[in-house]
Amino acid sequence: MAVTSVLLFPLTVYEGFFREHQYGLATQTFGGWLGDLAKGLGVGVVLGGMLVMVLYGVLRRTPRTWWIWGSAVTVVFLMFGDLIAPVYIAPLFNKYTKLEDQRIKGPILSMARANGIPASEVYVMDASRQSTRVSANVSGFLGTQRITLNDNLLKRCTLPEIESTMGHEMGHYVLNHVYKATLFFGVVIVLGFAFLRGASSWTLARRGGMWRLRGVEDVATLPLFALLLGLYFFVLTPILNTYTRAEEYEADIFGLNAAGQPDGEALVDLKLGDYRKLDPGPIEEFVFYDHPSGRTRIHAAMRWKAEHLGLIR
Repeated sequence: MAVTSVLLFPLTVYEGFFREHQYGLATQTFGGWLGDLAKGLGVGVVLGGMLVMVLYGVLRRTPRTWWIWGSAVTVVFLMFGDLIAPVYIAPLFNKYTKLEDQRIKGPILSMARANGIPASEVYVMDASRQSTRVSANVSGFLGTQRITLNDNLLKRCTLPEIESTMGHEMGHYVLNHVYKATLFFGVVIVLGFAFLRGASSWTLARRGGMWRLRGVEDVATLPLFALLLGLYFFVLTPILNTYTRAEEYEADIFGLNAAGQPDGEALVDLKLGDYRKLDPGPIEEFVFYDHPSGRTRIHAAMRWKAEHLGLIR
């Protein structure tokens, strides 16, 4: 991971720092941005190192069924990551505080209670130290779920826009998207390990001697595994994006019904156009978008508004 990060560093600097500043989306100095990049690498090295050690232990102890046990270990590890991320990882990059403004907090908690969410607090993250993007998220797993909005949302958006955004995030919670996504990506991982078993066996049978690889249990196979998995997930990009995009659309519809703020939804979608192309072509959206396009979301909001003209407050 360290070597790859060094090789990709020039492109990472261009994409993550210079281009973001050119578009007026970034607020960090280069030192602050580099510090966050180093933190991310540190977390990746620690957690990735742990996973690789466990996986190679499985490879050496179950040479015939390693792909089954390896996929199980990976799924459990991803669940563990979702569990600890809101409590231990996210605070490494941003400060999380409880929302104190009752004018905003009250309607959000009322909407949460109305939809059966046992929420007593709303959290704010200081995203403005890094970016001007408006955003919110639901994160966590098995009791660590947390609905969070970023401070740019508070600074740049009206109350109807905030309500529509938080209704969307509550949709992820109520519709159990975290658990459904875990199941979906669990299946993807199992199929990925099955592909890895077949592709690595075929490759090692033909090239293993030339590359001086003793077998799948040899840690020197790690670059080969990384290449094969990279190819697998590259091919699956449209499928993975389509699944995530479908969940995001479900959350959009839930948010419209929960908040009743179609104009707020449309205005937030326009702000998201700061960093997401609003009207991509259908193939472009299918392949590259893990969220519905702005055009799709605004159309859905206006359709909802047309059907609820007598009920909108």
